[in-house]
Amino acid sequence: MGMNFLNRGKDAEGMLAEQIQSLQDELRALRKQASKRGSQSYNDARESAADLVEDIRDSLAPAVDQLRRQARHAGTTARENPTATAAVGLLALGLVAAFFATRSSSR
Repeated sequence: MGMNFLNRGKDAEGMLAEQIQSLQDELRALRKQASKRGSQSYNDARESAADLVEDIRDSLAPAVDQLRRQARHAGTTARENPTATAAVGLLALGLVAAFFATRSSSR
């Protein structure tokens, strides 16, 4: 009877070891699958962000080109008319100073 009990204990121990090994294998497979999904999600998000940046750049390209043309034109006008440019600059500074003066006196 004592030997039979020991044999059952060894059988239970073996079954337990098999179950633990099976669970470890399953856990390894789940980790691998999660890693693949995480990488895939990261790649999908990166591609979506790249597409969004490209769409924004494409939609803003005409506006940027227009701003460049206007800046070039303003620079040319300023070089051709330095007196007028200085007068406009002084006027802008005066308006900013007046704005701040009225704000500080209203407090």
